[in-house]
Amino acid sequence: MKTFLTWLTAICLFLGCTQSMDARKKEKYRYKEARNYEVVMLGVGSDGTKVFKIYATDKNVERAIALAKMAAIEVTLFRGLPGGSGIAETPRLVDGATREANLDYFDTFFESGGRYLQYLNVTTDGMPSGQDRLKIKGGYKVGLSVQVLYDNLRKDLEADGIIKSLNYGF
Repeated sequence: MKTFLTWLTAICLFLGCTQSMDARKKEKYRYKEARNYEVVMLGVGSDGTKVFKIYATDKNVERAIALAKMAAIEVTLFRGLPGGSGIAETPRLVDGATREANLDYFDTFFESGGRYLQYLNVTTDGMPSGQDRLKIKGGYKVGLSVQVLYDNLRKDLEADGIIKSLNYGF
């Protein structure tokens, strides 16, 4: 009986450890996690859009491309876009308290193949190469030229009740 309990305990510990490791792997690429990415403003897009280049890193190129797409919307929402190339800085759309209060909304918004992709046009065709695909220690650094449909994103967040409209209070 004692050996049975020992084996049962060992199996439970093993299963608990592997499940917690799997949970950490799944959490690794969530939008909430601080990631290494760079933003370089490219210019002014058509009305209501922001055009910039975003760099993201990962172990493989395909995953780095997916992370760059997610990061383009993430930086627009939660950090704001830097100024540069004669373009004024763009403030973030969602502040920290609003983000925390609407975690479920943003979880579904950023799911794989989620809604966030409808606000993004990738202007880089095909697989990045040259300076847009650099081999670095531990993986690849990939740069994508993107256009974010800023006004559409803002309008939909207002319609969903996540942020207040610009004319709120007038």
